[in-house]
Formats: sequence, structure tokens, C-alpha cells
Amino acid sequence: MSFAAKDIKVYREDEKAGHRNVGVKEREKLVKNYLPDPPSRSRSRSRKRKHEASHFGIRKFLRAQLYAFMYIFVHAIFSVYIRIRVAYHAVSLRVLSILKYHHNTPDYVRRDVSTLNRLPRHVSVILTLEDGGRAGDALEKLVNEASEVAAWCAAAGIPRLSIYERTGVLKRYMPQTHRALVQKLKSWFGKRQAPPVSLSTRGASTIYTANREYFAHDQVPLEVVLISEDDGREAMVDLTKVLVQMVQKEKISVSDITQDVLDNELSEAVMPEPDLLISFEPYVDLQGYPPWPIRLTEIYCAPDNQGVGYQVFLRGLRKYTEATFKLGK
Repeated sequence: MSFAAKDIKVYREDEKAGHRNVGVKEREKLVKNYLPDPPSRSRSRSRKRKHEASHFGIRKFLRAQLYAFMYIFVHAIFSVYIRIRVAYHAVSLRVLSILKYHHNTPDYVRRDVSTLNRLPRHVSVILTLEDGGRAGDALEKLVNEASEVAAWCAAAGIPRLSIYERTGVLKRYMPQTHRALVQKLKSWFGKRQAPPVSLSTRGASTIYTANREYFAHDQVPLEVVLISEDDGREAMVDLTKVLVQMVQKEKISVSDITQDVLDNELSEAVMPEPDLLISFEPYVDLQGYPPWPIRLTEIYCAPDNQGVGYQVFLRGLRKYTEATFKLGK
């Protein structure tokens, strides 16, 4: 609404006079004619009812139902896919375990690996103590699994095996573990044909097979190394302390400490770098495995696998054969 010329003239004259010609009430009356009418209560109530109707209306209900349906549909499809995948892997592993069972005979293992172009010289496996050792036979089962893997490696002609168990419980029972390894190899190869086996770990004396001179010369000795989570950070800390002391005593200089020196010292203190790392878990779970020795290691894990099995071990060897290693300059 435009202002009238008369009202504009009155307002300008009052403004020039310092708002002394027109009183407060007269100015309010002058402006009031040009102000919009205040909204009525009925209009505000109708707007509120319309907002409430849209807030609790059918559109929001349908939208919520659509979202819920999409959520359930996606989860249902994913659940069906997971169940089909688990069933497929379980059936395939079961069929292969029947068709290619080793029968605790080294000749069957040699037959399975004879088609492979190459074999790793050092295999490392990750074993898990069942239920954290709370079960009564958890330790016995763990030792039996380690003995089985050792027998597979000996039959395949793999000279070195490293067994990683996070808690390091096998280190506390080294004589019993070595005895179980020897008994397992004798049951596989025979009393006179079983290859000699040595068991070692960081900070402990190596245990050898008794009467090693009586074994045949063509038998490949099996070296088994036990490692745990402590062999990662603690080994680095111990090596750092030794190098610092040697530098302080001026036996070596700082420039002598190179990456090659660290690699050699850690390899001698714990173990060399493995060629193949096999995890028997349904997914890749290193469980605190020392990171420095597996920079170039081929890692294999069978999806949806449960437990230590020969077929997973054999698939890991095939995976290593098919792998391509590209090293930088």
C-alpha cells in the first residue's frame, strides 16, 4: 500500500521539526493505517492443524514402511548370499577332503604336491587355542594340530615350519610338544624312516631329535619354530637396547645400523621370513603376528573355513605356486 501525499508531507515536516509538531499517538495513528491486519486465531489454528495432519499423515507412514521394506529386503538378500556361500565352501571342502584324503601316508601328500611347479621353503601357520584355553582338552588339541601340520610339511618336503600361537602356550611345553611331533612323524613315516625334527623358539635352547645319526641321509630334517605375540614388539625392543648399548660403548657407529643389519639380527633372533603364511580362520586374522617378517610373504586364507584341515594346507601351496612376486629395484 503506497503512502498518501498528505501523510508524507506531515511526516516530513514533523521530521524537520525534530518530531515536535506531531505527538506520539498521532504518529501511531498515522502509521497504523498502513500496517497489515494481524492474523486471526482461526487462521493460525487451521495452519497448526494442517501441520499436525502432515506430521502424522499417510505420506510419512508410507515413507517409513518403504524404508523398512528396503532394509529388510537388502538384509534378506545378503543373508541368503552368505548362507549359500558358506554351504558351497563347506560342501566343496568336504568333497575334496574325501577325494584327496592323505590317509596318514606321506606318499599321498607327495602325489598331491608333485603337480606343483614350486614349493615354499618356509611355511608359517597361525593356530588358535580353543576358547582361550578354558576347555580341558584345548592344549592337547592345539599340540595335535601342530603335529599334523608338521607331518604335512615333512611329507611335502618343506624343511622349515613356524607355528604362531598368540598366547605362547606351546613355548611353555616345548619338551611335550617336541615329543608329540616325533610321535606323529613316526606314525606317518615309520620308526626308522621318520625325519629328524628340531624345535626352537626365541630365548630357549633348541630341542633336537635323539640319535640323529641313525636317520637316513636322504631324509630332509624338519625345523619347527614356535613364535607368539611377544616375538614382535619385544624382539624389536630387545634389539634396540642391544644396539644402543653397542653404540654407547663405541663398538659400532650409528651409520653401521642399516635395514639389512636389522633384518639379519631379527632373523637370527626369531626366524627368517616365511614364504607362505596360512591362516585356518574363516577370514584373514593375523592375531598380532609379527609384521616385520611377512613383508613379502604370500598369505592364504580359505573363506568360511572352520578348523585346521589338509585341504586348506594344500590349497595354500597351490596359491603360492600361482603367485607372482614382483620386487622393486
